[in-house]
Amino acid sequence: MSRPTAPETLQRLQVVIYLAKRDSAFPERELALCEAYAAAFGWDISLIVVDDEADTKGPEYRPMLQAALRQITDRQAGAILVPAKATISPIDGEFNEFAERVEKASGFIQVATRR
Repeated sequence: MSRPTAPETLQRLQVVIYLAKRDSAFPERELALCEAYAAAFGWDISLIVVDDEADTKGPEYRPMLQAALRQITDRQAGAILVPAKATISPIDGEFNEFAERVEKASGFIQVATRR
C-alpha cells in the first residue's frame, strides 16, 4: 500500500495589499504592517495598491479597489490584505457587500492585525 505524497512544489498564497492614502504622505506604517503579516503566514505579495480615492468614493466606485478585486477574479491572488476594515469602508454594509464579491470570486479579505 503506497502512501500519498505531498506535491513537489506547494504554491504559496498570493495576496494583494490594498492601502488607502489618506493625505499626501505614503502609508508606510500600514504597508509595513501588511508586509509583516504576510511574511508571518508565508504569503507572497502579488500586488501593492495605494488608493488616493478611498476617502471620497464608495468601494464600487474606486478603480484601484476594483483592480485588487480583478486579481482575485483572474486567479492571480487569493486574498486582499488590508491594515484595517475601514480601508475598504467604515460602513459595515459596504464592507460586507464588497467582501461578498471577493468571496464569490473564491477569495477573502484579511485584516492585518498586530502580532
